Amino acid sequence: MGYVYSFLWFAAAFLLFFRFRKESAAVYVLCVYFLFFGAWWLADNFTEADLLRGTYAWVLRIVSAAALAAAAVTYRIEKNIRSKRESESSGDD
Repeated sequence: MGYVYSFLWFAAAFLLFFRFRKESAAVYVLCVYFLFFGAWWLADNFTEADLLRGTYAWVLRIVSAAALAAAAVTYRIEKNIRSKRESESSGDD
């Protein structure tokens, strides 16, 4: 069943990248995270170590929190830049 999850995470990363890469820079952060998460699930299937329990699970949670925070910060910065550009261009009229 883990192979299905790996495939879904990889598919989500590629779909997000090829479909929405021009929308926001946060898409790149999320694509890298989804690729990491897919590789994590794949590694969980190939290794004997249970990567979804114990210390490994905490590492995954910390990486997930960092990726979410990075995507949120990236999105917020880009949104502020866009709003500044729009206010400057509307002030020129």
